[in-house]
Amino acid sequence: MLRPTLNELLSGMQRTIVEALMPELTSPYAQGQAMSAIAMIAHAAAVLESAPAYDAAEVKDLRATFAAIKRLGDKHIAKKGGLRGALARATRASAKAPPDRRAMEESMAAFATAVALGHAGDSVARHVRGYLRRNLERSRNLLGGTSPGA
Repeated sequence: MLRPTLNELLSGMQRTIVEALMPELTSPYAQGQAMSAIAMIAHAAAVLESAPAYDAAEVKDLRATFAAIKRLGDKHIAKKGGLRGALARATRASAKAPPDRRAMEESMAAFATAVALGHAGDSVARHVRGYLRRNLERSRNLLGGTSPGA
């Protein structure tokens, strides 16, 4: 492991603000800004720590969602709109080691667009909306539901 780690760098930045900068700040506004910076750094460190689990859950959910859509069969996937191609790309991307998450997300974007425009059947739309709900919940959990300093 390379030293210092990202978390060690972030902790060092926090310490520098507290120990070196705060004593020099005389303005309440500047002190408040320094405290906000400390909070944002702490939030970033927490997000970075949980990011690998988030990424793994995201890939697993994308794989499962595309597998479920594929099981529906071609009759549920419209020819127009490129959804069959998007599904094929997602399937190939999910089979790679490591999975090509960007390609999987691009395919999901195509499906989400089709759902939003009413170009996807109800069965496909149900799977896509389910994924989007789970993705939103994962993102909310990763980011803590609010932004620091807000």
